[in-house]
Amino acid sequence: MGQENSGIHDKKISKDSDLALSSRSRFRTERMGERWTTMKPSEDRGMEANLRFVRSDVHLGTGRNSVIRVLLLHGGQIPHYRVPVYNHLSHYLGERSFALTVASEGIQRGNSTAIQFDYAEMHLSVGSISRMVWHGKFDVVIMFVDLRHFYLFPVYLAVKGLLRRKMVWWGQGRDLAHPDATLKNAAYATEHTLCDAIILYAEHLRKYVARRFHHKIFIANNTLALTYPGLPPDSRDKVLRLFNICTRKNIICMGRFQKRKRVDRLVAAMQLMKRPDIGLILVGPDIEGVLENVDGPNIYKLGPIYDKQRFDLLSAADVYCLPGAIGLSIVDAFHCGLPFVTEEGDESAERAYLRHGENGFIVPRGDVNELARSLLLLLDDDDLRARFSGAARKEVALNASIEQLCEGFVGALQYATNP
Repeated sequence: MGQENSGIHDKKISKDSDLALSSRSRFRTERMGERWTTMKPSEDRGMEANLRFVRSDVHLGTGRNSVIRVLLLHGGQIPHYRVPVYNHLSHYLGERSFALTVASEGIQRGNSTAIQFDYAEMHLSVGSISRMVWHGKFDVVIMFVDLRHFYLFPVYLAVKGLLRRKMVWWGQGRDLAHPDATLKNAAYATEHTLCDAIILYAEHLRKYVARRFHHKIFIANNTLALTYPGLPPDSRDKVLRLFNICTRKNIICMGRFQKRKRVDRLVAAMQLMKRPDIGLILVGPDIEGVLENVDGPNIYKLGPIYDKQRFDLLSAADVYCLPGAIGLSIVDAFHCGLPFVTEEGDESAERAYLRHGENGFIVPRGDVNELARSLLLLLDDDDLRARFSGAARKEVALNASIEQLCEGFVGALQYATNP
């Protein structure tokens, strides 16, 4: 996704310093407000390269002794839509005496947003993470790491057990695609036990955390840091022409196309409508080949589109439809005032934003006729669509603001670090 973030800093100050953490790891820092450098250890120490930081505090606004250093471990690569989220989160925490650093294996290609938070790109292992926590003098480590990473539990042993640092877990409570997986759930329960606080994507996910841990749960509604101001008046037709879209009423589906999203149901509903004035706009990479055989009148397969253009296209459409696996796409859709139509049966954090009969419709799973009927109802009833559109924008403003996400982090960090 790649949304731009504003209101944090207008200027990017970055410095790249490469230092071997081990034969396979490197460290890179980029910082707004604080300047970080890396320094090599004295050669006569005869030890593996480690890290030492030199900082000049600028925007935290408090004495150095009161600043709590926080390391967020993001397993794998950071998706580009998370970059503006971390920009905002870093600034928000900094104003409340928490200095945030994010470490990951890299940032997804195609990111166009300036990095405005302390960032370490490195090979993540128990050794590299432990050295970073020790030499960086971090007080708290936030774990945003999947179970598939083998270093996960050794990091708990090293950071929590040996280094005696506070730890915070961030996620959905369990794997929502496989909520009854016994071994996975046992692993999640172990993490919940070890951590000093738990940050969940949504309130309704509490049910996936044992009741004895509910006292340390904080909610940070999963969302995006969006600054798109909206489509200028009378620009809709221009946007549609830019992408050679000739239909007057349009359904849009945007994101990475995967089988679990059941786009085939949307295509089947489109074919049932048999309306020459209705188009289906499909935007995003087809990573599983689900669109290879999708073709027909008024079906527009546009491939990946990023940044402002994608929001212009969303704003020029009329209804958003994703039959399965709702994710952050609903935040994009609601931000642009699009009613959302999906099928029942899929658990997700973001489904909490969807209110049947108010800002969208949830139809029975596999009922293509009802899916087509609901889409036509919204496309043909301008007053209903306008009412749903207003409710969608209101939902984002009330429950999906980036400030609410940040408040959840502040609550968890304050709880974890209070004696």
